Amino acid sequence: MKIRVLSRKSDLAIIQAREFSEYLQSKHPFVEIDFLTRSTSGDKDLKTPLSEMPTEGVFTNDLRDELINNKCDLIVHSWKDLPIEVGDKTKIAATLKRADKRDILFLKKNKTMDSNKITILCSSPRRQYNLENFIKNYLPQKIDKVNFENIRGNIPTRFKKFLENPDSDGFIVAKAAIDRLLLNNYPEFNELKTTLKKYINECLWSVLPLSINPCSPGQGALAIETRIKDNELNKILNDINVSKDYSNVIEERNILKNYGGGCHQKIGVSYISHKLGLVVSKRGEDESGNHFESWNLVNSKDFDFSCNNINEIYPEDLKSYKIFSRKQLNENISDVSNLENKCIYISRISSIQDDIKLRSNNIIWASGLRTWKNLAERGMWVNGTSDGLGEDFENNINSLTNFPWIKLTHSDSPDSSIKNKIETYRLEPIGFEIDIQKKKYFYWMSSSAFKTTIEKYPEIIKKYHFCGPGNTYNEILKILGEDKNLFVELSYDSWKNKLLNS
Repeated sequence: MKIRVLSRKSDLAIIQAREFSEYLQSKHPFVEIDFLTRSTSGDKDLKTPLSEMPTEGVFTNDLRDELINNKCDLIVHSWKDLPIEVGDKTKIAATLKRADKRDILFLKKNKTMDSNKITILCSSPRRQYNLENFIKNYLPQKIDKVNFENIRGNIPTRFKKFLENPDSDGFIVAKAAIDRLLLNNYPEFNELKTTLKKYINECLWSVLPLSINPCSPGQGALAIETRIKDNELNKILNDINVSKDYSNVIEERNILKNYGGGCHQKIGVSYISHKLGLVVSKRGEDESGNHFESWNLVNSKDFDFSCNNINEIYPEDLKSYKIFSRKQLNENISDVSNLENKCIYISRISSIQDDIKLRSNNIIWASGLRTWKNLAERGMWVNGTSDGLGEDFENNINSLTNFPWIKLTHSDSPDSSIKNKIETYRLEPIGFEIDIQKKKYFYWMSSSAFKTTIEKYPEIIKKYHFCGPGNTYNEILKILGEDKNLFVELSYDSWKNKLLNS
């Protein structure tokens, strides 16, 4: 069986078509592939900002005409480029395993911002809307004003424009695009990879969190479009379809549709598959100018409890969450300050002493946004975060570095996915008291806090316990032996609000 595979003419589109075809042939070796390319109206107009173009589908409609007119058999699209409605003659028959959904920010090294202002090259209304406050508050520089300027072209072209423009400071792009360009194994793109790596080496970079900046619906996913009546081909594609990723993209696009928008909208939606359920991030502004945002775990074991009194919860506020003091292990200070060429995972801000300076040739990864912000306030450039979802969640940065991982943590921390660690502090229990008769619902920020508390108050083990979805959940589950009374909530604040307002 011979299949004519069509894509846009860009390097990235060709790599995506190859990626799809190799996977298809690995499952159906009898298939022969002919590769075709075509420019679209969006490729030809490199001046008009995407948000100002008159219609959706500027990168897909011309290709679809070729498909409808039987000049190809299928199209490999970037799913985020597709309009919400694809018409009644074609269908999206499959998607592969989804690549990284996140965006990445590049900032010129040693760039001095004038008057605490920063200029970011970015044409996306979604990115501009969702990232303005993040850029002001999560970078080590003090920034009062963020200017966004439009940029068009393929990835290498945009990178070149960014680095050669003396008035620009930063540049935002989809991480999946960077990953595919750098990780492909096709010899004809070796020069491109070398050039792109050179550009990246001139920059600082941060992978942007989905909790603050959910992606464009479908970002990172490939959409395989076929004619509806091409039954034999559609049957083959159904065999290789990754149904979970397909379903997640459809749900993201349905939410965008309900807000009435396309790529012109200031809307981001991410469906994130997690071992404990589905994390949904939504953030943006609807057509009436109303802000909305949410960051929730759904399709997991939910709870429908109602709390009659704040006295029933522990802790009532984070200031009262005093179970330990933290004793720094000074003998390990030099081990931390001498780290080089490592991906350093920082589980909490207390893992690193105030006066320690990490060397700039390391990658710094924060467990969550609070830790990221604290590190930035101490003048550190942070490259990314696990977004509070656990240290092994979406930390894939293989295209950007091959440094080994090491974690900074306390002396009694349990084993986890990052095996190499430096113990930087010791937990020392303090004399805490809990009015245990009144408490019914508990939120734990660490398994150590849980262990210490049940040693003092063993009767609470039968009450209701909540925590995030990472190592804390894993360790508490080991102690409880079952998850009957253990529930996941992504943050203390959302847990407290849900209990008190249910």
